[in-house]
Amino acid sequence: MQLSRSLSVAYAVFLLLAGITAGPSHAAGALPKLAGTWRVERITDTDIATGKVVYPYGEQPKGYIVYDPTGHLSVQIMRTPAVRPFASGDDAAGSDAEVRAAYDGYVAYFGTYEVDAERGVVVHKVEGSLMPSYTGTDQPRPFRIEGDVLTIEGDSDGVHFLRRLKRVR
Repeated sequence: MQLSRSLSVAYAVFLLLAGITAGPSHAAGALPKLAGTWRVERITDTDIATGKVVYPYGEQPKGYIVYDPTGHLSVQIMRTPAVRPFASGDDAAGSDAEVRAAYDGYVAYFGTYEVDAERGVVVHKVEGSLMPSYTGTDQPRPFRIEGDVLTIEGDSDGVHFLRRLKRVR
């Protein structure tokens, strides 16, 4: 009995350390592959009709998407170059234009995620966001992983979006 209990505990610890989770909302094998910290490398939006490429967070954005092994996520991305400090020197006393520039130059949200490996989609289930319209929504993201590169890519409302991230080791 003691040996059986010890083996069960050892197996549970192994699964935790290996980043393996099981649950009805996650496709087998997909969650551990996606779990980790991913550094933003490139973000582009391309107008499908004109082919015009836009860099919504600059040509060298900074940020991370963290998918943890329990099914939680955090997204933090900022524009580069970064927004300059407010002229007043007080973050709580920026002008309307300064506050708008800071808001437009940053995206942040958190929640949980589910992976549909057969469709190649991760759904971000947003619990809280800097953007009020995101809170309480599901945000499907077509994705693929090639080595240490995560690509989130698809089409929406006449725009082809591309988010390329690299796994942090």
